[in-house]
Amino acid sequence: MDRLVSIPREALAALLKASGSPLTLEAYLNSLREFDGYEKYASRQTAATWSKYFIQIAAIVSGLAICIPANFGFEGVLVTVILAGITFFEFRVYRAFRDRKPEAPTLGFRNQSAFATFILIYCLYHAFAPMQIQVPGELREYMDPDIGPLIRTVTIATYLIIGVVGGISQFGLAWYYWAARVKEKA
Repeated sequence: MDRLVSIPREALAALLKASGSPLTLEAYLNSLREFDGYEKYASRQTAATWSKYFIQIAAIVSGLAICIPANFGFEGVLVTVILAGITFFEFRVYRAFRDRKPEAPTLGFRNQSAFATFILIYCLYHAFAPMQIQVPGELREYMDPDIGPLIRTVTIATYLIIGVVGGISQFGLAWYYWAARVKEKA
């Protein structure tokens, strides 16, 4: 909900005069135009709206995935908890932009930077940690023995691409939030 209220020019002039302000109506209106205020918050609120739902969907899918007994493990639980935390804070970011709070850009920057860092660490770990490729026994007889290194190379490339693209895009969103800081005049 937008908290801005339209005030007729005459009423604003009367308020300025009654408050003892030395500014004329025109000088006051010009000072408002010079103040780079909260006009960027609406677009950041829209970005936070999309972001919070995408992260929430990822957290729900991750939570459902660990319910499958074969996928339950420390890593799955850790990923789900981290995604749930980032989702919680992204909802806070959305509310801060919606309510025009000055700390909204900082909250958004911190949350998206943490998410970008998480994506990079997770993908770099999986790209370079030693892994065992589990091939079902019935498929081994049909599989070329030289395909193992190819599968490993494709897996590494996939994690690196997801890590770089995901990390950069989330960090880009962090800077997009950060750019909405209100610059007050000294």
